[in-house]
Amino acid sequence: MLRIFPYALIGLLPGVACAQTVPPMLTVEAAVTQAIRQNPRLAAAAHDLTAAQAGARSARALSNPQLTFTPALTPGGSDEELLFQQPLELNGTRSARAGIAGAQLRQSRAEAVVELRRVVFETQTAYFQFARAEELRQLAERLLQSAEELDRITGRQVEVGTRPGIDRTQTTIEVARARQQVTLAASRVTEAAGALNTLMGRAPSEAVGALEPAHFLPLAGDRETLVRQALAARTEIEAGEASREAALQEARLARAQGRPDLAPQLRGGNLLRGPSDTGIGLGITLPFLDYGSRRNRIRQAEETARAAAARTASAKAQIQRDVEAAHARYRAATEVLASYDRGILDQARKLVTASRTGFESGLTSIVGVLEAQRTYRSVLTEYTNALIDQALARVELERALGAVSPDLLPLTPTAPRSAK
Repeated sequence: MLRIFPYALIGLLPGVACAQTVPPMLTVEAAVTQAIRQNPRLAAAAHDLTAAQAGARSARALSNPQLTFTPALTPGGSDEELLFQQPLELNGTRSARAGIAGAQLRQSRAEAVVELRRVVFETQTAYFQFARAEELRQLAERLLQSAEELDRITGRQVEVGTRPGIDRTQTTIEVARARQQVTLAASRVTEAAGALNTLMGRAPSEAVGALEPAHFLPLAGDRETLVRQALAARTEIEAGEASREAALQEARLARAQGRPDLAPQLRGGNLLRGPSDTGIGLGITLPFLDYGSRRNRIRQAEETARAAAARTASAKAQIQRDVEAAHARYRAATEVLASYDRGILDQARKLVTASRTGFESGLTSIVGVLEAQRTYRSVLTEYTNALIDQALARVELERALGAVSPDLLPLTPTAPRSAK
């Protein structure tokens, strides 16, 4: 379990005041919720899904009737001025068309869930990257305060003659380096905030605020169990299978279009001079002749289906690799983080405290103090990175498992009908 963000490190540096105004906190769940609600990519996915639903309803409907009106402009110009016919699609074209649209709807739904999970993953990643950047910025500022205090102490000792002037030069250089780190850290915070805000559908420059500690429930199951869970949940597989089904239905449609069909007809002649020769007929289409168009369409669809099947098999193998790699990274990150619980932070804190105490009493050289502070800074930085790396590894593992519920996909309200 991830304990807390490294904001708990505030106050570890000696002699540094840590009273701060805490802004409203942003949880990772709130960031994800806002991204789902406002990210334009998910809005586009929802519109695509709505379009596919309309396409499925359209494909299930009977083909529109055909009305042909050919008025006679001169005597004898046309014996049949009106022809109305309704194709019945008894040859299977309607069923195949509905099958294509249904498969495309399933594919659109699966791809929308893939996009949902991608946005959630990117938002969580951006959240933790912002947490890293913000904590490292605060750490850089605290180290700058500590360097400035050491510089002041050294300056007083140089003035009274207990320290050589070279020591003040070294502390002044250390202050300048600390200020550079603050500047660089602030720029990384701005960059990370912009990335997070963009995913949340906000202006890049909008203030993010403080982040709340993140807590994760422990994962259940071994690696094989997690792989099975991912194969059942990842909709990339469903999208590939739906793409294959759509191609097979395309082949079925092409075959159906080569079979006869019936079309009841209503005919009328001489409508402008008075109706005559009206009656009901039955049209029969006989599409037996094929110059290769239909035959090659069938072959194209079948090859497309084979390609989709191969991509689905590749997706399954990739999902297994994703889970195994993410699981290994999460275990490694957890082990690295646990090593800090075995006293590394406390030892580094004691080192810098002892060196500062010895320096103020004249028992420790400036070189020893600066080296202890650099060691402490490195340990704090590594600890911060270990915390965030574990959070990112957990997010990556959840992405590999397909842990985000498809029910979170935003729905698009029915659009108003276009004016004709």
